[in-house]
Amino acid sequence: MRTALRTSIVTAALAGAMLVPAAGSAFAAPAPQAVTSTKAAASQAERVVINKHLVADMVNSATEAPSVKIFIVNEDGTTRPKTLASLDRGHPKQSVQGTVFTLTKAETAEPVLTVFENGVTTSFPLPKGKAAAPAPSENDRYAGQAVSIGNGMVAVLRNKAEGPEAWIRAVGPQWKPGDDYMSRVLTMLNRQQTSAAVGGVSLKLTKADTAEPVLVVTEGGASKSYPLPKGKAATPSSCVSEVKHVTVGAGGMTADLTMSPKGPKAFVHAEGPGDWTLTLDRSHPKGPDSYYLRIINPNSAQPVLNWKTQGGENVPVKTASFPALPKGCTFEYKVTEEQTGSATTGVTTQTQAQTPVQAQTAVVPKGAVAAGAELPVETVADTDDSTTLAAGAGLFAIVAALGASVLRRRRNHG
Repeated sequence: MRTALRTSIVTAALAGAMLVPAAGSAFAAPAPQAVTSTKAAASQAERVVINKHLVADMVNSATEAPSVKIFIVNEDGTTRPKTLASLDRGHPKQSVQGTVFTLTKAETAEPVLTVFENGVTTSFPLPKGKAAAPAPSENDRYAGQAVSIGNGMVAVLRNKAEGPEAWIRAVGPQWKPGDDYMSRVLTMLNRQQTSAAVGGVSLKLTKADTAEPVLVVTEGGASKSYPLPKGKAATPSSCVSEVKHVTVGAGGMTADLTMSPKGPKAFVHAEGPGDWTLTLDRSHPKGPDSYYLRIINPNSAQPVLNWKTQGGENVPVKTASFPALPKGCTFEYKVTEEQTGSATTGVTTQTQAQTPVQAQTAVVPKGAVAAGAELPVETVADTDDSTTLAAGAGLFAIVAALGASVLRRRRNHG
């Protein structure tokens, strides 16, 4: 018996030792946190008594749109939980067993519940809230300033986010300002389609890319202008100027001049047997020495192309300016106006800091291209004046040799 009692005590002690950590863990566990909803609580409804059998809960605030719920009242004064009718801006009217409930002025800040029953209308104003945002109208997209252009037509002039538009509509000969003009469309002018002819009238949208375009209507040789509302100038779709064609020599040699954010570019081309081409730009502003052709001030905003049609010192240098950079575009480099000498004489020194200079390759014709011009047969690499330096060094050597010969002769005759 003692053995059995002792065994029972040990078993109880072990069980207690095993239960202590569990109990301790239970007491150490953190209390559960209350969950707070992030959704704002709905505005409290305002209850009104319609009659002894009906009540209405009305809601309207700056954050909640107007709504009304109609409930039936029992004989003992309790309210049935089921809704008899519900009204809001999307469903402002409902009829139940001959009684008509209407949410009038629903789009305003002060809507009103009206109840029509037995030939009598009763009104119940809702709390003041916020007016609804105006719904977009399909007519708003095409509405504008309507002006009569004759022959039973009007031009509806617009200049909004879509850009300038002139909608030509048929309205009949009796139309007058203030009448409806949302009728059949005959044609439409915009920046993509700037001209049209309809009803014996020629139409043209001038200054279409500016902020103040004008519709010009011409009939029988007489024109009349209709300014569009002021808008926003068009963003240039391309920052490359139009091409300017210049004749730079005999034999059909021409240069196509353009301006872009990278600077001026002259594409020189000679037609005929053995076509010859050459491209000049900011990195390669000079042509071959045997034919004077170069860009003066290539880093400036108004560079010019200089050339001579014949060789010889007395031949005048001709010039042509490059097209201007399109409006709204900017250069990718620092614009400088650095030169020495006269641009008309061709004596210039260009400073092009941090501009890599590369050799350019010209395809040379088999015959003469310009009168008095003999182009080199080999590849031209004149961008770093190495040819000029080599020629100068050779000339210096010749002068030195001549000087030494003269000295020897003087010594022999001395």
